[in-house]
Amino acid sequence: MNNKKERHSAILKLVSERPIRTQVQLRSRLSRRGFSVNQATLSRDVRHLGLVKVAESGGGARYATVEALTPAVSGGAESLVGSLVRSVEASRNLLVVKTDPGNASPLGLAIDRLRWPQIAGTVAGDDTLLVVVREDAAAKKVARKLNSLRG
Repeated sequence: MNNKKERHSAILKLVSERPIRTQVQLRSRLSRRGFSVNQATLSRDVRHLGLVKVAESGGGARYATVEALTPAVSGGAESLVGSLVRSVEASRNLLVVKTDPGNASPLGLAIDRLRWPQIAGTVAGDDTLLVVVREDAAAKKVARKLNSLRG
């Protein structure tokens, strides 16, 4: 089985069924289901699917989808954004937002879903998110708003 769509579906099913803590563990479980995948492809799949690592109550972390987390977090997308943001720095109409490794893309998706009129869009790396603030909005004000979500 090498169909990308089927593999993505299997990955989403695996992370929803039980805790998957590492890509090695995910790769092993995929292999048991008939999907042979190399590490680079699996890393791209994790990024494409927007999987994030979330802390577990007993310690450690597991993979989850942003969609799976949003209903569980009171306050929805705003609370999710608050839990992923580590720091925000404003520069003219740009914000540089730091997060944990692998969480910039899901954070960008969550910020995009907030649909704040001051934000034109986001561009994600691995642990850094660039937020483009509309020129007529104050980037520092948006930065304060994002920081306020951190609690």
